[in-house]
Amino acid sequence: MPKKSAVGEVTVNLVCSGPIDTDFFHQQESPESVAYLSAASVSQRLGTIDDIVPIVAFLASPLSQWTTGQTLFVNGGFITR
Repeated sequence: MPKKSAVGEVTVNLVCSGPIDTDFFHQQESPESVAYLSAASVSQRLGTIDDIVPIVAFLASPLSQWTTGQTLFVNGGFITR
């Protein structure tokens, strides 16, 4: 898809967040699961919407004009463990 949309100013990227501290997340997970996922992150906490917004804002801005076809893992180091 990035190759087909590269004509013009359209870029295609993917943001993969770790567990995000939202009401929806807590409705889906047990307290034990929330504790485990929090401890499994290098940052020792769940992510917040405010952790994700700057990356999305960057991708939506002209600053990312040469960024396409990328997967950005924004997860507080969760995936490194």
